[in-house]
Amino acid sequence: MDRILLRGVHLTVNLGVPPEERSVPQEIILDLDVEFDTRRAGETDDFKLTVDYAAMHTTVRRVATERHYSLVECMAERIAAALLAEFPIASARILLMKPAALSGRKVDYPAVEIVRRRHG
Repeated sequence: MDRILLRGVHLTVNLGVPPEERSVPQEIILDLDVEFDTRRAGETDDFKLTVDYAAMHTTVRRVATERHYSLVECMAERIAAALLAEFPIASARILLMKPAALSGRKVDYPAVEIVRRRHG
């Protein structure tokens, strides 16, 4: 299966377990891979036969910023569910990084990675 990728999506969100952390916006970085058969689009050069990258970005941004999240796991889960609901993709892989979370411990970023498929 083919994959469409968005790399290094930077978003400012409210995220964290303690309420004081959630009250201060912070940056997350997201990598997204979706499985989608691009063959027909590639053969015809027809935009209507592929997945719109900008529309996917809009969905990711909307879900990430529509509420305050405690856990990156919850945010990733909701992003994957929205992408599967709104686009004709077979699966979504989300790598969600939170660079500031352990910066004082010399960790580039803690992250969660999930893969969700349309059927199971």
